[in-house]
Amino acid sequence: MEHKHLLVNATFKETPFLDIGFTQSWLSKIVDLIGMEILHEPIAVKCNEKDNEGISAFCLITTSHLSLHSWEKRTPNLLQLDVYSCKDFDQAIIEEELDIFKPITFGSKFLDRRIRNTKGWRKFIKN
Repeated sequence: MEHKHLLVNATFKETPFLDIGFTQSWLSKIVDLIGMEILHEPIAVKCNEKDNEGISAFCLITTSHLSLHSWEKRTPNLLQLDVYSCKDFDQAIIEEELDIFKPITFGSKFLDRRIRNTKGWRKFIKN
């Protein structure tokens, strides 16, 4: 079993994630493109709290989840996206889909979150 986690941070002149319907549809598209299966349809909500205005969304997949947060009032607009799965996926597909929106900045980190036993691990277990 894999434990892959992609974290993305991108900024845009104008965030493409201003609309709940668009954001939900985009998450569904990403799930399909990376070969995953939706467990629960994407849900997106709009936050209008001062200094936190934007869309927050998530989608449960059979192998874990995707979550997205956008801040539309920041200059430049900010997007953070997490994709976590117990099944391997190609992070380049997601990066290419975000590149369509012409980000100003783009950073990502791809983690392998498998936990490996190490020598002396028993001392951390309490009975």
